[in-house]
Amino acid sequence: MPLFRYELFKELINHGAKFDNNVIIDPSTSNTLKEFGLGLVTSHIQELSLVDVIRDPFPIFGSEGGMWIGYKLTEYGRGLAYSDEKIREAVSQLMGPETSEIAKSVIKLIDECKQKNINENYRDDFFRTLEEISICFDQECYIATISLCGKILEVGIKEILIRNNIEFDEKMMLGRLIRLVREQMPAEYLDPSLEDLSKVISRSRNSAIHSNERIPIPSRDQTVMVIYALRDVVRRTLLYF
Repeated sequence: MPLFRYELFKELINHGAKFDNNVIIDPSTSNTLKEFGLGLVTSHIQELSLVDVIRDPFPIFGSEGGMWIGYKLTEYGRGLAYSDEKIREAVSQLMGPETSEIAKSVIKLIDECKQKNINENYRDDFFRTLEEISICFDQECYIATISLCGKILEVGIKEILIRNNIEFDEKMMLGRLIRLVREQMPAEYLDPSLEDLSKVISRSRNSAIHSNERIPIPSRDQTVMVIYALRDVVRRTLLYF
């Protein structure tokens, strides 16, 4: 099964829906697609043309420069436009089995967060990261899932410190942030397993950086524990204050 990037899939659909049926869509006119890069965009267009989401892929000179693959949306693809729920379902169906209960719990967390005033400085990236967590988990990409969870957990822990006017170095990693909360705010509840989980997260992040090193692949159970910790921290720090 192809491994689709949710945000790229969504932008191909939503950008394409801005144009009439018979217009060849130029990916280079979307800043988001340009950021993903020619290679990744082209591979997605090719894959999606095989599953009746995109049609008529065709080499073009991009209006913003360079050679790109233009495309049109099928009626099915056009019907997905501007609906996060429909696009998520389509990605899950194309990538494999039905969405797991764990992934659904992350999607539910996204819906809860969208009802709250998440800090606009990181709001878009926050939701994008949670969406990728749900997809990566169901694709059994546990290293990526755990690494992304670490990113969200750092946001939550930093919010605790900011709320309590405790200074910290922005470059601090999750383990040090957790220790700082425990030292400076002993009454603040944090999941007792967080420090151990932060070590699992650190190992997963290191594997993404040092690809030549042999690092143990986290198990599904470890990944589920990290996701549960993430949900708890997000709900305590970002939703109810």
